[in-house]
Amino acid sequence: MSYQDTGLIFAGNIYMATIEDGEATNFVGPINVSRLELTPPEPETVDRTSYQRDTYGQVLDSVNLPGEAPSIAMDFDSLPAGLLADALAGTTEDFTESVQTVTGEPVTLIDGVWKKLPYPNVDASTITVTLASDGTTVLERGVDYELESVSGLIRPLSEAGASDVTIDFDTLAASGQKILGATEISKKRQIIMDGKNLVTGKSARVTIFSASFSATNAMDLMAQEFITGTLEGTMITPSGKNSPYEIMMHE
Repeated sequence: MSYQDTGLIFAGNIYMATIEDGEATNFVGPINVSRLELTPPEPETVDRTSYQRDTYGQVLDSVNLPGEAPSIAMDFDSLPAGLLADALAGTTEDFTESVQTVTGEPVTLIDGVWKKLPYPNVDASTITVTLASDGTTVLERGVDYELESVSGLIRPLSEAGASDVTIDFDTLAASGQKILGATEISKKRQIIMDGKNLVTGKSARVTIFSASFSATNAMDLMAQEFITGTLEGTMITPSGKNSPYEIMMHE
């Protein structure tokens, strides 16, 4: 293979899998990754210094020994539940919520204060708020009280609403994924990049066999731009491999 002077700018589809019992499981992706930074191992240099008359202070021998391990850092703004959990050092669980029916729930509504109902995800079309004093007067939503249906919060809007009431409602059925934050500090992952050198148009493939990641950056859930997750960690050479990663450049 002859030498050809060329630059390198990668574009790539990134796929990532959890490693369990030393094996990569199902890959997710492509992930929109804005940084995939590989840092070579930082060696520890050991020098043998001369104390002889004519070479005093000069280095007679120098050896680089293994120091800090090779590291990896990845920034990404693809944030479905699984990747959001990774960025928050968390895990995910599937959840299913069936319809709940609440009848005659006693609540004291106080002016300027939100009260939490016993269930979130309220079906607003089913809610009835009745004055406890007579058991018959029904308050009007938007006039006497307001409801945050997803979170299940209610507060009064009028003098009549700031009273002891009973509340009837149904919830809506729901399902999805729940993120349990800060429950998995170390995340072992395998990464594959199906890439292309934009300079030459030729294909390239990057495989990071095993990385022990941790979420390292704070995440601003109220940011006024796309939220980015960051994982950083150490690359590991697994059994059967002679390097922690490989880059295949097509001709």
